[in-house]
Amino acid sequence: MCERICRSAIAALAIAAFTCSILASAECAAQEPVYSLDQCIEIAQKSNPDIAIAGESYRKAEGNLLMNYGRLLPGFSMDFSTGHLFRGPSSSVQYDASGRPVKSEGIDYEDYNFRLSSDIQVFDGGGNISRVRSAMFSRDAAREALGYRRDVIAASVIRAYYDFVRAKMLLRVQNESTESARRNLERTEALLDVGSATRADVLKARVRHSNTRLALIQARNGVELAKQDLSALLKMQGDQAIDVDTTMTIEFVDLDAPAEIGRAMSSRSDLKSLEHSIRSARSGVSAARSGWFPTLGASFSYGWNDRKMAEDLNFFKNEYSWGITGYLSLNIFDRFQTSSSVRIAKADARIAEYNLEKAKLDAANQIRTLVLTITQARERISVASETVEQANEDLRLAEERYRVGAGTMLETIDAQVALTQAKADVIQAKCDFLIATADLAVATGKKIYR
Repeated sequence: MCERICRSAIAALAIAAFTCSILASAECAAQEPVYSLDQCIEIAQKSNPDIAIAGESYRKAEGNLLMNYGRLLPGFSMDFSTGHLFRGPSSSVQYDASGRPVKSEGIDYEDYNFRLSSDIQVFDGGGNISRVRSAMFSRDAAREALGYRRDVIAASVIRAYYDFVRAKMLLRVQNESTESARRNLERTEALLDVGSATRADVLKARVRHSNTRLALIQARNGVELAKQDLSALLKMQGDQAIDVDTTMTIEFVDLDAPAEIGRAMSSRSDLKSLEHSIRSARSGVSAARSGWFPTLGASFSYGWNDRKMAEDLNFFKNEYSWGITGYLSLNIFDRFQTSSSVRIAKADARIAEYNLEKAKLDAANQIRTLVLTITQARERISVASETVEQANEDLRLAEERYRVGAGTMLETIDAQVALTQAKADVIQAKCDFLIATADLAVATGKKIYR
């Protein structure tokens, strides 16, 4: 009897310590800031390096477009130079006014130069226009790629967010299961004291309690891992406080895979980006072909030179010259440079077309899979919710049968396990549904968050 009392006291102390640790953890968790899903997506999109890289690629494409627009405009340059020149004696013989030979001596003097020049290509076989179109489509492709990258990151945050929610709710269920196992153990030990239970029943209750404590440790570790994954997406430190709202809003909508695939083909950003890449590559073919055509252009130049600075900086009064030149140039043989450029550009265009075709096939397959996943998750939610109600009633009856001696401890434990599993199944199904819904939104081109 004393041994049983000591054992009960030790168990009570362990349970008290365990409960205190749970309450301390709960208190710490309560102090952590709670982030909504929209807040997490906003934080991730501001700090994610992939989005930053896509943004810089877009700005780079805009700069390339501006550069190609500039090739359509005339160039203009102006320069001014000054210096001191020294010319040494010359061995060549000069003659004076009387016809006498004179050798020139060295001289030194100041030299001033002023130059204006301008040049424009009037026609280059359509090369500049084609390069502008290619750069414009590349800019559009980069813009769509940036939008798609933002959606992909948003979907990744949603996945990590609901994985965190899943882990927290599973921990809550496991806490309830551990507490239920503890109460069952205490009740069985009390029944053993009055002779209404056997030692085998107590052993089964203790094993059940130990198993729930082990599962609770795993559930806690799952919460920390899920928190770490979400913190990494938000670029937060691993020890930084973060918590999430476990409220899950489920909205069921009827899905039609062919309709979703059709929406994706017309709305998905990455497919639009590939379509723009094809147009850019085709314009690149036209730009490459321009090497077979002549180049027509014109230039203007103005120059002034004197040994003293112009008065009042008027370089147009004297000592100046100017000229206008038109030119026509045709490269008769360029060592197969143009032919090679055309072949490379055509290959790039075909590669872009194949990439789009492959992306469309992958998108269609992804959408079909997600529609099936969402439909399955929806059915799982319905069945698991009903199972929870049935498992609650089954546990109540099993406990009542055991209390009056009509049932066994094994039946009670099985009922407890079934209830815990049913609750976990509901949580798993809801999180899977929300994650798959977000993935489907990305796959069909819907805007998750802007």
